[in-house]
Amino acid sequence: MTTEAPVRTRITPRPAGEDYAHLDPADFARARVVRADQVALGDTVVAAFPGAHEPGTGLVDAEHFTDPYWAMPGPVDPACICQCCQSNGYTEEADGPLVLISEGFPWDGCDVHPAAALLLVIPYRCDCGCDTTPAADWTGYDWDSAPSLQHLRETGRPLRPGEALDLTPLTTAR
Repeated sequence: MTTEAPVRTRITPRPAGEDYAHLDPADFARARVVRADQVALGDTVVAAFPGAHEPGTGLVDAEHFTDPYWAMPGPVDPACICQCCQSNGYTEEADGPLVLISEGFPWDGCDVHPAAALLLVIPYRCDCGCDTTPAADWTGYDWDSAPSLQHLRETGRPLRPGEALDLTPLTTAR
């Protein structure tokens, strides 16, 4: 379930250039502003709106990530010692409940946000019949085969090892 974009956010054009991964304009047109606790498995996280969830904040522009990433939400591990968890400065006392959006992909650390923080996401969409249940960890996916990499480009999710699908419906549906 997505929320309506609050008035205090502005989706700015995605920067272009070699520092920013390309996003299909049709996918970017589907992007929605959601609370961090509403990000779903497989959604592509494109940008954040720092501080927009805090009372009294004025208009906040989207801060686009150079590399949008696939969301794999889960509970926050308070004992995590990764650099991101140790340096993000969020606390449940100050920021309310926290949510983990991704753990270690595409970076080496976690991506944690307050539940009320606002993110720009492209909702996950796939009608090809792939296994959409999350694997136990990132090694449960095929990161090497051409069909899996094509599926990742088309949908935001790689395939599982040995999963072979006809990707024609994916490319013709767009």
